Amino acid sequence: MKKDVRHLAEKAKSGDKVAFGSLYELYYADMYHFALGMCKNTYDAQDSVQETVLSVWKSISNLQNPDKFKAYLFSSLSNTCKKKILSRKSETEFEDTGYTDSEFDFSLSVREALQKLDEEERQIIMLTVVAGFKSREAGEILKLPPSTVRTKQKRALAKLGKELEL
Repeated sequence: MKKDVRHLAEKAKSGDKVAFGSLYELYYADMYHFALGMCKNTYDAQDSVQETVLSVWKSISNLQNPDKFKAYLFSSLSNTCKKKILSRKSETEFEDTGYTDSEFDFSLSVREALQKLDEEERQIIMLTVVAGFKSREAGEILKLPPSTVRTKQKRALAKLGKELEL
């Protein structure tokens, strides 16, 4: 899998739109989950994913290490989500846009529990649990030591468990 991603990232870096499209298909669901957890509403999440994909496509020639494409993508998405959150003054509840929970594996109770985490905790959960990054990789994206990511992840998961009564 990593070898395939590296190959696709190298091709995309050289301007191959089909390879970039394949990378997008590979990561879209994780990107959307992450953005939804950060932005707290589907419209901003969809906008953030779209803006990130366009931005990454325009800047992919700057990708230093094709093995780090996923981190590059999610780092950009994280920054886009932060800008989106800052640009909107009031907090918004999750909205229903017709997607079923089975399509994105987020039940209403999980969405509500995620809202109760602070931004950094939510980012850590979205990167490590939803997007599948290791603490080292999440730390690179968030500019935190891996041990801090693990500690904050453990605390955030405990909060989520308490909220969800697990």
